[in-house]
Amino acid sequence: MEALEPAELRRLVLAAVDPYIDRDVLARQITREEEQRRALAAFLDGWDAAGGGAHS
Repeated sequence: MEALEPAELRRLVLAAVDPYIDRDVLARQITREEEQRRALAAFLDGWDAAGGGAHS
């Protein structure tokens, strides 16, 4: 048996799970993850500015 191309496998999996995705929950989770990324980036910027990221 030959393996499916990655793009075809992805399409099949997404088509299979699509009916079960709660779009409201997904949107809230994506927003939360974006907020966490921004907070982490701000923390790291402050850490670098304070010399926390410097390696001697």
